[in-house]
Amino acid sequence: MNSVELIQSLQTLKTEGNPVTTVYLDVSTSQQLRSAEIVVNNLFKQKKEKTFYKNLSDEEKRSVDKDVEGIIKFLNNQLGGARQSFMIISSARVYVWQVVHIGFPVENMMVIQDRPYLRPFLEGMSQERNYAIVLVDQGKGKILVNHLGHKEELLDVINLIPDDTTDGGFGGMDERKNERRREEAVSKHYKNIAGQLEQLDATYRFDWIILGGLRESMSDFESFLRPDIKHKIFRKLSIDPNLSIDKVFQLIDKEIPECRHMFEGDLLNMLANEFHKNYKGVSGIRHVEEALQQGQVDTLMIQDSFQTKGRVCKWCLHTTTDSDDLCSECGHPMERTLDITDELIHIALDTSARIEFVSTEMGTFSPISAILRYRR
Repeated sequence: MNSVELIQSLQTLKTEGNPVTTVYLDVSTSQQLRSAEIVVNNLFKQKKEKTFYKNLSDEEKRSVDKDVEGIIKFLNNQLGGARQSFMIISSARVYVWQVVHIGFPVENMMVIQDRPYLRPFLEGMSQERNYAIVLVDQGKGKILVNHLGHKEELLDVINLIPDDTTDGGFGGMDERKNERRREEAVSKHYKNIAGQLEQLDATYRFDWIILGGLRESMSDFESFLRPDIKHKIFRKLSIDPNLSIDKVFQLIDKEIPECRHMFEGDLLNMLANEFHKNYKGVSGIRHVEEALQQGQVDTLMIQDSFQTKGRVCKWCLHTTTDSDDLCSECGHPMERTLDITDELIHIALDTSARIEFVSTEMGTFSPISAILRYRR
């Protein structure tokens, strides 16, 4: 399951307004895993003092109690194995249970509300990014991926190149035949890797690709790639395809910040172009909310770490940073929210909009902006 499908599956969990317990836990060491029960109990103790929990009915509180019991039971059964973080979503009252193994660090937290709390997961994905490393030479090919923070090798192929012959034959004809067979074998090898890369890109939707190998091999291999795949190549590096996966990721680690900066730069340039030229961009909470409500948003862009308190109408989902008691749109009571962006995120997910958290400064644009599907 790719990240887009995973997010959609999480968003469509049927909770029907019942309380949902979402827990993020860093379990990257055996000690953190052993102390996870204590961490969860302490987090739950804090949540019991919050308004949302206090306003629950007795039956809803019992449901949350069962959520926490189930989460602790699950954690106590996790022995051995390498893992970084967990996101656990539970709602005992409507039989919702989802565990996601995350390959990037998260802050320990528990959120109890009427739907899954997805912002830390989405923010972490935007920071980590999905990308591929393609290593090629005439005799070998590898494709490594970073997906949800998990580093994996998905393809490792060896090309059996026909042997050269010392006998040139009449007029060197055998030598030329051997050369053609060799060229055909190499071309078939590159074409195979290119096809595999295209299939993986359709599944994982890579944000960028790093190409490694000898300069001549990389240039020949590129000729077999579609233009849209070529466009995703942000770096070309001299890397031996025979290196281990750990060594390869160590070598490209220093390249990742600049790749992320380039990717986000492309996003911001697209926003500026759509905003100023095509009138398919909006900026600011009010304008973005209006576009989301109408299903116009293609890509919701949020500045990293930006949060703001406000109020939300659970009836029509109108949000505001004002202190209105009644919704200006439908007249129903407004409820306080610690983070308006979380409300906007869920509207975006409901309308299949893409969500991007951006670490690069957004310049003249609001920290909440959007690219639209069509002109307003």
